[in-house]
Amino acid sequence: MLVRSSWQRIVTALVLAAAAGYAGYILAPVVAPHRPSPARVSTVGRKAPVGLRVGDYPPNFTLEDIHGRTVTLWSLRGHAVWLNFWATWCPWCRTEMPDMERIHQLYGNKITIFGVDLQESQPTVMRWLTAHHITYDVLLDKTGSVATTYDVSQLPVSIFIGADGRITHVQPGALLSVNSMTPYVKQAIAQ
Repeated sequence: MLVRSSWQRIVTALVLAAAAGYAGYILAPVVAPHRPSPARVSTVGRKAPVGLRVGDYPPNFTLEDIHGRTVTLWSLRGHAVWLNFWATWCPWCRTEMPDMERIHQLYGNKITIFGVDLQESQPTVMRWLTAHHITYDVLLDKTGSVATTYDVSQLPVSIFIGADGRITHVQPGALLSVNSMTPYVKQAIAQ
């Protein structure tokens, strides 16, 4: 009986370790640090690289917002922008969004926040935003092509762009407080 009890404990420990390892494998893309690829996408003249590094112009895109209006990134030059790639099913995205809404209330006239939702339907996104009282702009990346261009392999990812049109900060993973968001917002506004 004593041998059987020890054997059961060992098997239980192995099963729990395997389950924990599998959970880590599943959650790693959501929480693990990720750095965008340093590769250049293209160039715009000699002094204005287009890419994903701080100081680059981010790749241009055109997407529809949740109301069907078309937004083109490069048309926003002259105004600071915060792109936040997210999805309604992403727990870290949902955690940071109330604080992003607070930033929107505090700095909305100085920086435009665009949540870029990945491959979800407009009704799904609208229901979630309404239920959680999120009022900043949300764009629909229906095919995931913009996320691919921006090398997004986990959620959330934030890209702060100064009024000069250049990237000021890339943040893989969630920003979990207004205090952690504010320096990047102020830096984008100052450019």
